Amino acid sequence: MKLLFAALLLFALLYPVYVVHKQTLGSHEKIEKSPAEWGAEYEDIEFKTEDGLMLKGWWVPNGSAKAVLLLHGNGGSRNGFTSGVFELGKWYHDQGYNVMMADLRAHGESEGERITFGVKESKDMLGWIEKLDAKKSYLWTIHGFSMGAVTALMMKEKEPARFEKVVADAPWIDFEILAKQELWRRANLPPLLYGYVGFVAKNFFGLDFKEADNKERCKKLCKERVLYIFESEDRLVTKTQQKVLKESCPKAQTLLFEGVGHVDAFKQMPHEYTGRLKIFLETE
Repeated sequence: MKLLFAALLLFALLYPVYVVHKQTLGSHEKIEKSPAEWGAEYEDIEFKTEDGLMLKGWWVPNGSAKAVLLLHGNGGSRNGFTSGVFELGKWYHDQGYNVMMADLRAHGESEGERITFGVKESKDMLGWIEKLDAKKSYLWTIHGFSMGAVTALMMKEKEPARFEKVVADAPWIDFEILAKQELWRRANLPPLLYGYVGFVAKNFFGLDFKEADNKERCKKLCKERVLYIFESEDRLVTKTQQKVLKESCPKAQTLLFEGVGHVDAFKQMPHEYTGRLKIFLETE
């Protein structure tokens, strides 16, 4: 009986370590597209992060003062198979924007093994833009999906003057709600273990769940030009997250697309999506 109890205790302690390990691994899918498909000239660009990772991306110039950084979500890449971010890049280019598309750390052709829920990703992108636009020649917009949307919010918080507008498609607002929901759905871990999982994440993997939370961040950004996009059938970023956003920033500008799931709005409703997006981008 003691051996059984010890085995169960050991499993209870180690299983969350395995879960955090699995849920923070990136995805290195092959990049199969390029902006040449748009008929556009482009540059392959790269950036080395503070911790020595080489990130890969594209810069698609367009001869204007407007620039957009497009950020995929967890498990994606600049291919845009999940969110359509590649096709959205073409739309922005057609609107006259210089377009920057990047594979976040641990994704696509960028180096790295593990995601950090936007924390290191935002530092990476800020450093990259500083290198690419050292003279601050461009008026920047950031458009991100899911974890890319959270990365965009973090960037805007850190350098609000540098980024004129942010479009955040399906960002989580309350990370604790998200984590408890996904720990149960993906790993059958009850919500009461959230504190221990957070301890594991911080002490074994260097991930601080508090830094990934957006409630206070959205409150700080309440007067900034941020458009939040949600999808009615999203099982990851649920309606509860939208309610938390409204509590943090009652005046938050939001769009809700009915009948589509997580980051599916642009792919499923491209004309409606870009029509509403254009209104936001062109409104002073």
